[in-house]
Order: sequence, then structure tokens, then C-alpha cells
Amino acid sequence: MKNILVKEMMTSPVVSVKHDMSLKELVKILDDNIFSGLPVIDEKEKIIGIISEKDVMKYTQWIIGQPLKDPVKILEDDNEATYVTGQRGVDVIELVASATAETIMTQEVVIVSEETPVLEIVRLMNRKEINRIPVTDETGKLKGIVTRADILKMLERWADNRS
Repeated sequence: MKNILVKEMMTSPVVSVKHDMSLKELVKILDDNIFSGLPVIDEKEKIIGIISEKDVMKYTQWIIGQPLKDPVKILEDDNEATYVTGQRGVDVIELVASATAETIMTQEVVIVSEETPVLEIVRLMNRKEINRIPVTDETGKLKGIVTRADILKMLERWADNRS
């Protein structure tokens, strides 16, 4: 297991979002795919950030002043803006929904290459307290992603092979 490289277990192709995608669209992609985060890319498919549910919740709470219980529902349907009352509340919801991925994303992204040992990924995730690490080529173009779930699947396969 010590010699397993990222390229042997990363998820590829990667579901990613463009930097100018609206929060409304982004939240739908997260919800439809049951993802908790996604890489953000520019026009050349180079990674420029990462966006997680935590980033979305933090941003909406900062703008609205209270956490959203169900961002997907409230961003899809204006009449669901019941815990932000009055016309100002609806205007704020529309403002939040039109924010872009680039506005909300975390810009400091830990990235690795396909040749990175998996053990290094585990250490990075633990030290940085992150759940996903994008994999790029030497030009910075997004090639794959490794998530905690990918690592658990790899460990399960490894354990099955040992028995």
C-alpha cells in the first residue's frame, strides 16, 4: 500500500465548475451529485479554487445574517424565503443566488500530481483538515481528484485482497 500512487485511485474525469457559475447552479450540481465540494476552474481548465458546502453555508450566513437550512430549496424557489422575511429578504436571496463560484470559493488549494504517493495525500488531508485534493498535470490543468471516500474505497480493496 505504501507504493500506491494517486493516479491509481483518483476519480477522473472530475466534475468541476467554472469560476463564473452562479451559486444557484453550483448548489444544484452539489445536490444532484451528492458532492460536498468541487474544484473551480478557469477557461483553460486550470484549477483556481475549491468550493465546499461549508463555503456556501459560510457565505450565505455572512450575507443573510443567519444560516440557510436548505440552500438548494431556497435558491430554487423565491417563495421558500420564509426565514428571511419581507421584500428585502427576497432581494438578499436573489443577490446570494447570483454570486459566482469565484466569489465564494477557497482560493488556497492544496494540489498534487498523479505521481504523489497516497500516504502523502492522507497526511495532507489530516494536517490541512480537508476532504478533497485536486490532481493536476505540470501545467496546472485539472486531471482528477482524491477524496476521503476514495481513500476509504482503496483501503477496503486492499483489506479484501489481504484476506
